[in-house]
Amino acid sequence: MELIHGTQASNFAPQDFISNMPDKVVTNILDRLPLPHAMRTSVLSRKWRFKWTMLSQLVFYDSYFWNLRKDENRLRVISRLLLHLRGPITKFVLYIDDGLNVEDLNHWTMFLSRKGIKDLTIGKRNKPLVKLPTHLFTCLELKHLKLSNWCIQLPTTFHGFPNLLSLELLQVNFESGKFEEFITLCPVLEILKMSDLRSKVKPDDFAKLANLKTLSLTTTPFSDIDEPITITSSNAIFELLGFLPKLQELQLSFPRCKVTLS
Repeated sequence: MELIHGTQASNFAPQDFISNMPDKVVTNILDRLPLPHAMRTSVLSRKWRFKWTMLSQLVFYDSYFWNLRKDENRLRVISRLLLHLRGPITKFVLYIDDGLNVEDLNHWTMFLSRKGIKDLTIGKRNKPLVKLPTHLFTCLELKHLKLSNWCIQLPTTFHGFPNLLSLELLQVNFESGKFEEFITLCPVLEILKMSDLRSKVKPDDFAKLANLKTLSLTTTPFSDIDEPITITSSNAIFELLGFLPKLQELQLSFPRCKVTLS
């Protein structure tokens, strides 16, 4: 009877569901938390000490670095964190200005390309524009890309982003004549948003974007672009629409630009 009683007691013993959740569930929970909070889950229990290394999404805003000690190097913190993650990294967002080392960023993008990165944002608020790290062009699984304040020079080994669905460019400059080449190497692109682009754009640059559904071309009132966009023909807009049979949303905003219709 004692044996039976003991067996019955063990069957009704409380189970630790939190510590025994499947890895996919844990990763889903961690990815929904702000990065500092996700890392603090290491104090929940012994089993959760290294659960944060299962993160698949990393979002670094300036506020993330506010709580660092003054002697802690921001770039070194990011490098250490990346090396501890043990699974795929699907999303990486970085907005940082002070002490940005492009070589470090180059190493990070190479690491992310090996981790299957699909959603990448690299924001640089301070000027001048700096050359975008070349290893970014090896992230061939990218589906979403957002860049701000960069100078883009296409490497000769770049043959396109075959999976890219959305692209946002803010204050980005392409080397002469390379914007059209770049955009045609994104064959399945559906969303394109460009603001204060520092490269000349012609309607026929979009001719091969047959899948494009959303197009936004804007400049801000305080933009310091040297040469304003000039529309020389009333047919230019209709010509643009003719290139994009699947277009559902079009936004054009040029508050400081000259418009000459003939």
